[in-house]
Amino acid sequence: MRRAFLGLAVALGLTLGSALPVTASVELPVSIDCSDGDSFTLTVDLDTLTALTSSIAAINESPVDLTCTLTRLSVPLLGVTFGSAAAAAQSGGYVIGSGSVYAGCTGDTSHEFIGYFAVKMYLRDGGVRGTGDLKVPDGQCVTGGTLSSKLTCLAIVPTTVGGGRAWANSVVTKASGPRFTSQLGNTIGWAFEDNGPNGGTLTKDRWKVNEQPGSCPLYGDPNMYYYDLISGDLTVRP
Repeated sequence: MRRAFLGLAVALGLTLGSALPVTASVELPVSIDCSDGDSFTLTVDLDTLTALTSSIAAINESPVDLTCTLTRLSVPLLGVTFGSAAAAAQSGGYVIGSGSVYAGCTGDTSHEFIGYFAVKMYLRDGGVRGTGDLKVPDGQCVTGGTLSSKLTCLAIVPTTVGGGRAWANSVVTKASGPRFTSQLGNTIGWAFEDNGPNGGTLTKDRWKVNEQPGSCPLYGDPNMYYYDLISGDLTVRP
């Protein structure tokens, strides 16, 4: 019986191999360790490693109070794919990166102020983990301040260009300045769009935050009228 079972398994493998295209990819175990004490591992391909390297660099260059390191844990693993089904272990979805945007001044949108964000949001063990942080510097048409929040919901969809779009909710855990202190304990909504490496190729990466919950786990709110990044980089993977 054991020999017959093995023979059937080999036959099925040969049948699948002849029916589906077989490709090989390099899978890289990496660790991301951040200054807020959060540490997590991912398994990524070479293109995603390049994207993550850029996004981690954007976090470290941002004035937001967060820094992270990206470390390769071991030699690359060879992953075999039959058709579109990968045999290698895959990481859960995530949004990682940082950037700056221009937004309209309160009461006079013909003038703008600059704001910064940094995020590391990811799916793990059937739940969500991570943070989202904001900073608006002083000396602009709006009062400055900072905000830190803890992720409560994350929904990600793939796109044909770039890595994907994502929507998230998070609870504000720490804030400074009158602009943000009123949000302590509140849930805010986020939206992200990864349009390719280095902050986007044909179109810039885009981002938005609302001072109210979004539609997560459903897609779509905050809506698609995102802010284009003027600096930074986002990596989104479903």
